[in-house]
Amino acid sequence: MPAIIRRIARILCLCLCALLCGCAAAPAPSPAPTEEQGLLLSASFYPAYLAALQVAGGVPGVRVTTFLQPQGGYLEHYRLSVLDWERAQRAGVLLLMGGGLEDFLPVFLGEESSPVLVAGENIQRIPGRVLDPDEDTEPAHNPYIWLSPQRWAETVHGIAAGMAQIDPERAAAYIANNDVAQHRLEAASARLAEAMAPYQGRPVVVMHPALAYLAQEAGLEVVLTLERDPSLRPSAEDLAEFTALIEPFPDAVLLMERDAPLALQALSAHVALCETLCVGIRDGDASAWERALDGNIAALVSALHAAQEHGSAAPALGPFAPE
Repeated sequence: MPAIIRRIARILCLCLCALLCGCAAAPAPSPAPTEEQGLLLSASFYPAYLAALQVAGGVPGVRVTTFLQPQGGYLEHYRLSVLDWERAQRAGVLLLMGGGLEDFLPVFLGEESSPVLVAGENIQRIPGRVLDPDEDTEPAHNPYIWLSPQRWAETVHGIAAGMAQIDPERAAAYIANNDVAQHRLEAASARLAEAMAPYQGRPVVVMHPALAYLAQEAGLEVVLTLERDPSLRPSAEDLAEFTALIEPFPDAVLLMERDAPLALQALSAHVALCETLCVGIRDGDASAWERALDGNIAALVSALHAAQEHGSAAPALGPFAPE
């Protein structure tokens, strides 16, 4: 088969995959800017920015940025500012994570300006998340999917397919970047599996929704999920409640964000401080996701090994053995 025919076939196949597993693209009345004009791909939160870099980073005529300002706390509580809105209006393509992460998503889907790409819209999410048990609300799906290598690979693949649809002039470049990204993500997933092999089924308590996906893909047993706003310091009452909830699981390792308050870190002798990638520096570094995963693997191995050694014989350690 001639090379040009193979390339066209791959583009058509990738576009079909966008509809089946990855991204949903809202119809846009106006096409994306041309090569001469350049294309501004503007993402919402930091994870969407990293995914955009893996697909569009280094593509001639494409610039990747964000239109939201960094913030702490739950991302789904973010409220658009006038500045955010103005930045979004300047974008050639808007990229959002979807799945309930951006509460303001319907606002952009109703606009008739830039194309909107929703990353991982159809990716399976962990169900049953209750943000406030004291409120009469329906359990929601967990939208913090990006610490799962498998789901992240599906997200990146879907974005590449969506961009190939929106910007066909650069489709081959998006496909080439996706091929590289998928290879690296497959290797990252293998590193996680190898490092976690000795710890399958070990109990963990999750204290950030993003870490639920990391624990699940690592083969750990999540015995308890504690919902708390990461932007707020826990009160004495909160700490007492957390202590009571954790007490039935003395062998469990606590998984929390790297910058968790010291009072939370003191809840257990076995804590894994992990990178959640909810916020980060917008410096064009597409490898930040891989570095975060490798750092999380090291944190998990260190805490799980210490907990297992304390309770029984320690397992044989892999390449991420603690010092």
